[in-house]
Parts: sequence; C-alpha cells; structure tokens
Amino acid sequence: MKRTLAITLAALLSAALTADAEKTPDKEAAGSVAPIAGRCHCGYVQYEAQPPVVKSSTCDCKGCQKATGTLQAPFVTVRRPGFKVTAGEATEFRAKSGIKCDAHGTWHFCPKCGTQVFWKGNKGNEIDIFAGTLDEPGIFRPEK
Repeated sequence: MKRTLAITLAALLSAALTADAEKTPDKEAAGSVAPIAGRCHCGYVQYEAQPPVVKSSTCDCKGCQKATGTLQAPFVTVRRPGFKVTAGEATEFRAKSGIKCDAHGTWHFCPKCGTQVFWKGNKGNEIDIFAGTLDEPGIFRPEK
C-alpha cells in the first residue's frame, strides 16, 4: 500500500511540474527576449539595443582612459542596426589625438551629466556601449 501511494504521489508531482512548465512560456524560444537597455547618470540619454551581445570586453588604450577616466573601459558590443537612443540626444566627440580608439571612432556622451554612453567606430556594423550605463550590469560578462 505504501509503495502504491508513493508511486501515485510521484506521478502526480511529475504531472504537476510538467503542467507548470507548459504554462510558463520560454521568452527566448518565443522570440521575445528583452532588449538591452541603459542610460547615463542623470537619465537624460537612454538607449535600447537588440540582443545578442556580440562581446564583452575592456579597452585600455589612452583614448579610452582619457574619455572614461578609468584605466580599463568596460563595454559590451552590439549590432548597430539594433541600437537606438530612445530619449535625449548624445553629444558626439571626435578626438584628434590619433590614439587607437580616438583615431577609429567617435565618443557619444550625455551633454548634461557628461557620462560616456557609447563609442561608434568609423567602420563596421557594431556599437560599443559602456558597461556602467547598462540597466542590467550582469549583461557585461568579459571573456576570461
């Protein structure tokens, strides 16, 4: 009797778990993955980008150091067509130093609070979003 009860209970529990799994839609499978979102320090410049993150990395060139005030600038790279500024307007700055990132792209920052929001290369189909501006910082996962 105890064994029959245990088997019946296990079957009922398994059926309940399966039913719950079927009720909870898998966002990724349904194609409704949440966009990557972020903002500057004051919130004036806001953006969204469509996943996936192409890469998470840091740059330690002198251009990035000077632009961000850090020794290593953390960023996530996304595809340019899926990126858009959704609020405010970032100011574009092109440095004339000739240093790596200065020579190959433009810096985009908030004109109100000064936060470096993203860097756009002169060529290519990608945008580098500074990781500190992400609403969900866990999106930044540097390769080891």
